[in-house]
Amino acid sequence: MATVYLDLRGLDSKWTNACRKAETELNTIFKHNGIGVVLTTKGPQTLTITVITDPGIQGTALHGRTSAETDASGRMVRSTIRLPVNVTISTPGGIRDAGTGPFEVIAAHEFVHALGHEPHNSLLMTQTWNKEPGDTAAGDILRGNGAKMPPLKLSPASIGILQGIWP
Repeated sequence: MATVYLDLRGLDSKWTNACRKAETELNTIFKHNGIGVVLTTKGPQTLTITVITDPGIQGTALHGRTSAETDASGRMVRSTIRLPVNVTISTPGGIRDAGTGPFEVIAAHEFVHALGHEPHNSLLMTQTWNKEPGDTAAGDILRGNGAKMPPLKLSPASIGILQGIWP
């Protein structure tokens, strides 16, 4: 079982909380599906994903940017994930900061990319997301390919890809 350190130093509390929720949910999904990797914020570890914010990514965007260095087998050695500084959502009352849900989904999507999952297929790894505001920020979600998240969901195809990389 490989352990991958999530270096969250320098993130604000909104991103840190969302990344920790994504870590917990993904670890449950990985364990349940026999994916041989565990994400942790206890480190450092040999394998590291560094997560930072990038003011060049617009707050209206529902994505980050991930770059990864891999070994000969395609396994991640180290990655850097760049996330928007903030995420906004349009509501009947106007534009406001999004709640934790959209932050968690964006972070989890980029974590899975960092672990070597390249294609955009479905569920968590969909290409296009739509924001759905809740009555309050706590109820905000993202919808992609008909699935609302959170909670996080990986498709069978994504599980197969990750099992191949992290047996």
